[in-house]
Amino acid sequence: MADFQSTVEEQGPVRRVLTVTVPPERVAGEFDRAYRRLGGRVRVPGFRKGKVPRRVLEMRFGEEVREEVVTELIETTCADAIKAEGLDVVSRPRLIQHELDEQTGLRFEAMVDVRPQFELKPYKGLAADLRVVRVEEEDVDRALAALRERYAMLETEEDRVNVSMGDVVVADLAAFCDGEPLEQATGQGVQIEVGAGRFPEELEKQLVGVTRGIETPILVRFEQDHPDPALAGKLVRFDVTVREIKNKILPALDDEFAAEVGIEGCDTLEALRAKVREDLERRERMEAERRMRNDLLSALVEAHDFEVPETLVDQQLVRMLRDMGVREIPDDKVAEVRAALEPSAVKQVRAGFILDAIAQAEGLEVTEDELRDAIKRQFVAAGSQVDAVRSHYERPGAVAALRQDMLRDKALDRVVELATQRDVEVDRSQVADTR
Repeated sequence: MADFQSTVEEQGPVRRVLTVTVPPERVAGEFDRAYRRLGGRVRVPGFRKGKVPRRVLEMRFGEEVREEVVTELIETTCADAIKAEGLDVVSRPRLIQHELDEQTGLRFEAMVDVRPQFELKPYKGLAADLRVVRVEEEDVDRALAALRERYAMLETEEDRVNVSMGDVVVADLAAFCDGEPLEQATGQGVQIEVGAGRFPEELEKQLVGVTRGIETPILVRFEQDHPDPALAGKLVRFDVTVREIKNKILPALDDEFAAEVGIEGCDTLEALRAKVREDLERRERMEAERRMRNDLLSALVEAHDFEVPETLVDQQLVRMLRDMGVREIPDDKVAEVRAALEPSAVKQVRAGFILDAIAQAEGLEVTEDELRDAIKRQFVAAGSQVDAVRSHYERPGAVAALRQDMLRDKALDRVVELATQRDVEVDRSQVADTR
């Protein structure tokens, strides 16, 4: 019989408040054990180790022991109560309040989110179009042009003093906003291809005509929706000093270039073009498969309407912002950002629960070998960052989260496998960005 009592109060479809009472006898026993452990390891002047009276320990360490015992009791009995009540919890419990009394014991309340209950809609035989973008000759030309860029030579032009469109310059940049330095936009020896669009458009445009060796101020107004809050909507002054002006020399597009690229079986330009087309067509098919997976998942989400835990939505919002490179949002922008991203976050959380239900219905599982192989692949891909990956998987719940992601991928694979697919060749303009 459990040495605690618990009750559950429903607060909506996915939220429960758990009330747990731990009897004074158990609380007293935990305090006894805590003081015995403490007495065996601390030294107090005037007493031999292990012989310090409890009243002395209480005077010196009472608050620390109390916090330790209460924390351990709450964590242990909360987990036991969740199991005893049969709650399918999907987030960490949040402590609402607790009371400790010598006569009545420990009583606490914790809020938990539980898995939504819903009817799984049909997921077999869903109609799906595999929309493969047609590869045109212009696509092949662009790919070959990019390949030429990779083999381009840069030649420093010692006699040139003014920057022109298309030049590659090496410059020192010092950025300032509201009179304060902007470290993230400051650098020495920065290489900029003028007009390539890799830097702010206004910066590249105003580089044209700049004189080498002379510090030149350039003012750039950043867009309101810039992903870096420190730059969004701000007027930034760049003090630019061009150190070198280089001319890009592209190789001729001929058989000699094809041989230099060194792709097996592509010694002529004609063979290289055929290989480039083949690669583009393979990539387009892979993109079409990705789009079809997204279309099927979107159709499943649209077919279901159930509430999801707000805690998980908040976590998904954090992941979305992190993927966008946003680490901090100004206080006056929080509501606006949340309103823009929350609908997508809710759908992604809902999609996860739907895939969980499909995995259960199909009897899918992730084996230990599959899990180990996935982690090993991450170690290999991490390269010099392998220690960071190892530290990640040492955190509580990290391996379980990976297993869940893999199981959901398997569930979506199964939906795709069961779908009624139709190959459709489309123009690029007919394909929306569904990333």
